Amino acid sequence: MAQRESFFLFFFLVSAVAGSWCVSAAVLPMRMGNRYVVGGPNGWKMPPPASMDMYARWAAGIRFYVADSIEFVYKNDSVVKVDKFGYYHCNVTAAAANDGSVLFLLDAPGFAYFSSADVSHCKKGQRLMINVGAAPSLAPTPASPIPMIPSPAPPTLLPSPSPSLAPQEAATTSAAVSSTAVPRVLLLAVSATALAMMGLILGEW
Repeated sequence: MAQRESFFLFFFLVSAVAGSWCVSAAVLPMRMGNRYVVGGPNGWKMPPPASMDMYARWAAGIRFYVADSIEFVYKNDSVVKVDKFGYYHCNVTAAAANDGSVLFLLDAPGFAYFSSADVSHCKKGQRLMINVGAAPSLAPTPASPIPMIPSPAPPTLLPSPSPSLAPQEAATTSAAVSSTAVPRVLLLAVSATALAMMGLILGEW
């Protein structure tokens, strides 16, 4: 009985722990960030003279959040991350131009600044400023109710049955009684027969 109660208690505790993990996962969902290619299909390049605000207009159509990422895809060009002063004054560190792509993770809220490492390209509008917002809170998914396992009912104690003879024991007892009674009956019959014969003999005398 003690082993059975221990089993039910262990099963209940395991179910409770598993349920708490499910609830925690439902209450604290993780947000997967979005990935954007800067400039869309046009990629990262020096804007034409009539569209020096090309990247400002591109960024204005997107809401960026922490955990998002932006990718710069370019040919014979470059990109560096700069501060506010470097963005407005094109104060950048020169870097060799090449073909490739660079991915930046937006890991903090606030403004982020990027520019071509070519100062002349920066001054002609090849620079980007974006405003990164804090990660939006997600509505928790309601967790499924955890079924409660009822505690096992205490065992019902039944009254012990009065001792009785098993069938084999009863048969043995009956046989023993019968085997004891038969000789007695025979003895009485023989005694009665002997007395009767003695009475007949004495009567003849």
